[in-house]
Amino acid sequence: MDNFSFFLKEQYLDLWHIANNDHPFVKGLGDGSLPLNKFQYYLKQDYIFLFYYCKVLALASAKSDTETMMSKWVKLLNETLNSEMDLHRNFCKDFGISEYELENTKADLATDKYTKFLLQCAQKNSIEQIAVSLLPCQWGYGEIGKKLSKNLNLSPKSFHYKWIESYNSKEYQEVTDWLKIFVDDIGKKINQNQESLLSDIFKSGIEYEIKFWDSAWNSSN
Repeated sequence: MDNFSFFLKEQYLDLWHIANNDHPFVKGLGDGSLPLNKFQYYLKQDYIFLFYYCKVLALASAKSDTETMMSKWVKLLNETLNSEMDLHRNFCKDFGISEYELENTKADLATDKYTKFLLQCAQKNSIEQIAVSLLPCQWGYGEIGKKLSKNLNLSPKSFHYKWIESYNSKEYQEVTDWLKIFVDDIGKKINQNQESLLSDIFKSGIEYEIKFWDSAWNSSN
């Protein structure tokens, strides 16, 4: 199947739009109305999420069967570990979260379930399943950053602006494009049973994304 990534997205387009277009947290980032306290809650939980995301990327690298593939996963790991997490530390410093508070944050229920889903998938399954499990997050953030940056009427000093620009960066978009292409290549080699399994994994990833946004949006501290 050609364009497997878009096939997966189109199958669950309603869920995709909730996660990456219609969720009030995402809308609040775009129009500048998201309250600081909800963003702070999100930052602390996302720091935990990214820590486990990096573990999943390391497992994907370890399961690679070529040097080229290993290099691609390491590049994504480097982007996440040394750019995205660094961005979070700077965000936290700029917007009232101490290093101590960040490193002592406990995962809430949504974060705990999402990270366990990704880590268990990485530990038990093939590199193809790992890639599909990661795609909703990687692609979704990239799409949000790209879309919101087109109508950016926010102060460059606001956390809304800085967050959007970070996920619209050339580096982030490049690694996202690679992951989509890799998933497209997977789609050319699978049978119907494998397609169904990967489709279920992709759907679960979007659902966990929505619950992650829900948790931050509904937070009161």
